[in-house]
Amino acid sequence: MLPSGTRKRWIRMHLGTSAAILAVTSEKEIVLTREYRHGLGRIAHSLPGGTARDSESPEACARRELLEETGYEAGRLLEMFAGNSLTAYLEGTLHVFFTRECHPTGRRPDPDEIQAVERMSVTQALANARAGTFESAVLTLAILMADARGWLVGQ
Repeated sequence: MLPSGTRKRWIRMHLGTSAAILAVTSEKEIVLTREYRHGLGRIAHSLPGGTARDSESPEACARRELLEETGYEAGRLLEMFAGNSLTAYLEGTLHVFFTRECHPTGRRPDPDEIQAVERMSVTQALANARAGTFESAVLTLAILMADARGWLVGQ
């Protein structure tokens, strides 16, 4: 019920714990996925990420998702954000991590999930985030937060 006394029908989805990771290579490139996003109805840039499995920590989830979706392995993880990414109807916590020490393993992502893995220069990713051209708020948030903390400097 709203403060005015009006009743409203709400939708609330429980997602639980999820994680995404902004991974930077030694070549100063950010590893992104291009995958079908059902809410958009098309393929878009995304951070590697997903929902944690039973009793999986957010850190373990981020590492697993990076490997499964891109074939890259993370180095040391730094947590940038832990909160709710869609407060209007989503219940759960999204953890966004950063690593600058990721490297390829040769593993290939599932082609039914990931259309492509792209490496984008830090400079281009920052320009896109600042211009608001990424369709993902989480991707934009991660790039801008890493930059604000000075973690992309020298990349």
